[in-house]
Amino acid sequence: MIHITGHKYNAREIIQNMFSPLVGVICSPLANEVCARNNLSFMEMLQPFSKLLNDAQFRDVSDTCVSIKGLRLNFCDVDWRPPQTVLARKMLNEAVTNAHNDETKTVNIGTLKLKIPTSEPWFEHWRETFLTVQFPADHEFTRHFLSCLIVLSSSDPNIIESAQKLTQRVHQMQSVTPQKLPKWFNPTNVLNSYVVLHEGSQGDISKAQQGYELLKSTFGDSKCFLVQVNSLDAGVTGEVPDYWTAYIKRQPKNELPVDQLSGPKTPQDAMSMISMPNLQMSNMSDAISTTDSGSDVAIIHPLSPVQENATEAISSKFSISSESIASQNINANVWATEPDGGETVVHGACLNAMDVENLRHFVQDYTVRALIPYAEQMVAVLAEAITNKKGVSKSLLSATKRLFSSKPTSNAVNQNAVIYTHESSELQTRKLGDLYFMFGHYNLAFQAYHQAKRDFNADSAWQYYAGALEMAAVSAFMLGTAYRKTFDYMEEAIKIYLNVCKLQQFATRATLLSMECLRTSRLHGEAANQLIRMTSEDADLRSALLLEQASYCYLTTYPSMYRKYAFNIVLAGNRYSRAGQRKHAHRCYQQAYHVFESRGWSLAEDHIQYTMAKQACALKRLEEASVSYAHLLHPDSQQSAQQQIIFLKEYIQMHTELIKRNTELGLLSLALPQVEQNSIRVLLSTPNTLVSGQQVSASGIDIKADCADETVWHKMEEMLVTTADPKKALVFKPTRFLYSKEYPALEQPLAVQGEPIEISVTVFNTVKCSITLNGIDLLWKLQLDNGEVLSNESIYSHTEESSSKAAVAAAIKTQCIPAVVLDERCEHTIFFKITPKLTGLLNIIGMVGEVVLTAEPTACLQGMLQFEAPQVRVKSKQSTQLLMDNKLNIKITPAVPSMAVSFSQLPTNIIAGEILPVTMTLRNSGIVPIEDIYLCCDQPRWLTLTDADTEVPLSILKTVKDLTNEKLSKDREIRRQRVIRLLKHENSVSLKPQECATVPLHIQAPYQKGDFTLRLLFLYALPDGTSAAIKYRLVRHNWKFQVHECLLSAVTCVISNTL
Repeated sequence: MIHITGHKYNAREIIQNMFSPLVGVICSPLANEVCARNNLSFMEMLQPFSKLLNDAQFRDVSDTCVSIKGLRLNFCDVDWRPPQTVLARKMLNEAVTNAHNDETKTVNIGTLKLKIPTSEPWFEHWRETFLTVQFPADHEFTRHFLSCLIVLSSSDPNIIESAQKLTQRVHQMQSVTPQKLPKWFNPTNVLNSYVVLHEGSQGDISKAQQGYELLKSTFGDSKCFLVQVNSLDAGVTGEVPDYWTAYIKRQPKNELPVDQLSGPKTPQDAMSMISMPNLQMSNMSDAISTTDSGSDVAIIHPLSPVQENATEAISSKFSISSESIASQNINANVWATEPDGGETVVHGACLNAMDVENLRHFVQDYTVRALIPYAEQMVAVLAEAITNKKGVSKSLLSATKRLFSSKPTSNAVNQNAVIYTHESSELQTRKLGDLYFMFGHYNLAFQAYHQAKRDFNADSAWQYYAGALEMAAVSAFMLGTAYRKTFDYMEEAIKIYLNVCKLQQFATRATLLSMECLRTSRLHGEAANQLIRMTSEDADLRSALLLEQASYCYLTTYPSMYRKYAFNIVLAGNRYSRAGQRKHAHRCYQQAYHVFESRGWSLAEDHIQYTMAKQACALKRLEEASVSYAHLLHPDSQQSAQQQIIFLKEYIQMHTELIKRNTELGLLSLALPQVEQNSIRVLLSTPNTLVSGQQVSASGIDIKADCADETVWHKMEEMLVTTADPKKALVFKPTRFLYSKEYPALEQPLAVQGEPIEISVTVFNTVKCSITLNGIDLLWKLQLDNGEVLSNESIYSHTEESSSKAAVAAAIKTQCIPAVVLDERCEHTIFFKITPKLTGLLNIIGMVGEVVLTAEPTACLQGMLQFEAPQVRVKSKQSTQLLMDNKLNIKITPAVPSMAVSFSQLPTNIIAGEILPVTMTLRNSGIVPIEDIYLCCDQPRWLTLTDADTEVPLSILKTVKDLTNEKLSKDREIRRQRVIRLLKHENSVSLKPQECATVPLHIQAPYQKGDFTLRLLFLYALPDGTSAAIKYRLVRHNWKFQVHECLLSAVTCVISNTL
């Protein structure tokens, strides 16, 4: 049978395989048993070796020798019959359904990157099946048996009698009038050859040679062959690889017996079989329940993905149920039976390497000794017959017909109006051309086809004329002399098949041939146009395959027509969907989306994504459907609010079904609201102790701070560190409290056990309807110092035991937020506070919550919104690096001393020059002493401390009026102006555990009106051995005043000099 899949054949090889000499095979029962020991028929046994490895020689009528390269024989059982119409459609559908290729390659077109399959095995298998199930026609002879192999077994007790019986049966087939299946190239003179199979493991070859000699003496030396096979016993492990699997065509299960086969008997009976209207083989009941939820979606589009029922998918002309399709029969002589139970069938188990070589040698020997001499004889007979019958009168008559003939039109008479006898010179010329073509003599084949087309055109035999045009174009291509006119031959042949003869199957075959020729000649655009022309409303599967091939043709043009590629691949996906090929439909839409993506064609993107979601749901690929549905909820969508509500409801239903079917998935990511990843902020600071009365805590740093004055705070910290311990300040790294997009964490932040961590994140409602987030909580994972990992994600996914839940609750204390309402296209900032109770590495994963459609509270879905760690571009002198922002990966260190600072309350509105008394309270809230305490003020001119235990800078004591005119040239002097040591004691202990101390101070307002900010930074050192990572801690405080104008009076005393 025809084999053009799986080996990446080029155009020439495909054409050679399609039009190779057809050799019939008929076996005796004993010969069938010999082959069956290898789970093969004799025809299947020869298939992998049907191509000649060596060149053969062919002589034409002028005795010119032509070298035949790569000649392949097409072996076929003589009992082969085309399958019935319905079964042929089923086979075509299954050929596409069962062929897949997940490997892709990237095609770069400018900035566009398209992913397309590396190969299209579904198209190759469909094409091979399409060509195989075709009925052999009367206007061409390439599908007629050229010769017949009569296969016998050496164990036959009367081999001559068996050979004669089989020969008689073959003669009966050849002498039927009018000719029916099987059809023969020359029924009156068929080459019958005899093959004796001898099993090497069963007996001596001498008996086989005796039978072989008897056959030679009876039927002729050149027609008889002896082949030894089965040199191994059945129980011995095979020595040769499985050559045969790729060549065996499997039939569907539950088929009727072969004796009930009733295939079509004439081309007219087979006409409807090859037009291949589509069948939707998959039932809609297989789809998950979620696919029905979108039946009311208000998308009206010519390429709507809505699936019709299986009975509605079949055209009325070929109306039939799925059950009747499954009950149709198929020829077991052509299509092998699928083993039950998924067993692995071993082929060639009894063959060794020598047996395989014997099979190869037989094909070569048979071709050279029998088939080619027979073909040379037939060429001579046909050429002589044509010469004798083409007399002067015939030539004049033909010339007259050609002179007054015209081109065919769609209104031309029936293509079968002209009837030729088998002996007519026109058919003899066509036969001669076919014979030349099958044996690789393309020059003479083209001449014969060219003469035949002129004769058929003169007789207005349009089907014959189209066939001659088709083969003339192919001959010119194989000859390597194809030019514009020969391509026009193929174009005209397709049009006549399609419009005049109404033969879709032959028009499709001619288009497939033309596609290969045009592609090879780099005429991809014309190939695409021909493929698109062959699409029709009553053949969804064929149209889908041809549209897909047309799209690839557009992609390979120069320059690439990628928009036409996208348009036609979408059309192919639509037709695949109508044909029930959901996998291929989903794949086509995926490929098309790469072109439509990010081009501002929002509605087109939504249509593609919605179709992909529906197809993925039908294929039970719910995770892929989730991605597509999530795209429909993107913020740039142009859909109406009502449409987006429907999308959201379908998304929630699909997600719920996914969780129900896959409980092990745990929490799934939500498509909305959208997390503004750049808005995430993390604040690590010492907790403020609540005070009562007229005291206020140190302001510290707020998570909403803009960090514009961070440089000032860092300079103040550097002054404090340098003053406290000059040796440790040689390499200074400022302490960071707040991490954001502007201030990323290139190293892991440090937090203290038992102290709160604040996190803020902004979420955005991307749809045009109100949603509510209920039960919001942070998701975290804590890796303890002993390697154990705890996470609260397991609590929300309901996969953890109660004991583990208790451990999780004891590790981190979090505060849940009951609900947040997000209006249409609204954003909201959510603030979290968590307190780690154990040490280790804390990773903030995201947030968990339940999304509820405000208008319909029953439409709800719990899931998570993930936080992403962005990359940070760090520039150095020599290069630029991309580092991860680690603000969400926090190192939790053991508890360390903590000092709380509070102040007496002050008014915010003061007058210029006003002096305010302030009481500052310092309290050690830890369990170990606090050593040195230092205070830094950014504007010491306006601050005075009056405590006796405090070291006040001399410059402040010297003058309290104005320091702006002092020229400070040394850093040491600058530090002395701003750094103050508090609570100095002889034993270096400033505050004992739980001890509280007060320090009086005065603040003077500046003399200029306006805003006035005074910053204080406290540093207190930790005792040695307290923490390896933290050596000191900081407390920030700032006052913000509004200074108002006032009247400033001055008194001058003047001494009188009068007496």
